[in-house]
Amino acid sequence: MRIIAYQTSTREDKVLIEESGGEFVVSKDIDELFAFLLEPYEDTIKVSWDLDSTVSIILRLLGETKCRRLRSTKRLFYPPFHLFYIPDKILSIRHTPTRCKMSLYGLRQYYPDLDVNNVEEVQMLGVKLLKELEKMGMKPTKLTSPVAIYDECVLSKLDLPGVKDIPVKCLEYAWRCSGRLWIEATQIGYWE
Repeated sequence: MRIIAYQTSTREDKVLIEESGGEFVVSKDIDELFAFLLEPYEDTIKVSWDLDSTVSIILRLLGETKCRRLRSTKRLFYPPFHLFYIPDKILSIRHTPTRCKMSLYGLRQYYPDLDVNNVEEVQMLGVKLLKELEKMGMKPTKLTSPVAIYDECVLSKLDLPGVKDIPVKCLEYAWRCSGRLWIEATQIGYWE
């Protein structure tokens, strides 16, 4: 799996997106910026250091109302693009006519004590993360969160009984016994 890192900044009234491969785009047309991000690469994970800072520079071109809707609902249709966004975790963009899709992940969650300023360092940290995960026998295709990696690489391969495999009477007894403590979470992943 290959890592491509992205970094954004502003140049006058335009947005600059740089990638670790040396390519870049400077534009204030959000369609052109999304097209650059959607460039397909085989077996690649796209990352940035601080996802929120990276995408805020691009998404401000949508306008405040659409940004607030994306932040609150985590989804936005901006024709012809579908956006999905979880702060600090993932931004997914899908181009409706071509069904081309890309996801950009934030790496800061894996290295909370570091502060990285250039796109080459971000790429190296992404490669290092994948190597460390590979040492543990994990080869993820996404870096949404540590829980998502574990779910994809370990839990999804286990033959564990699901809710449908448990007799209804047992579920009723278990539900009556639950004390509603914080450790009795019934949802995996990110939620508010």
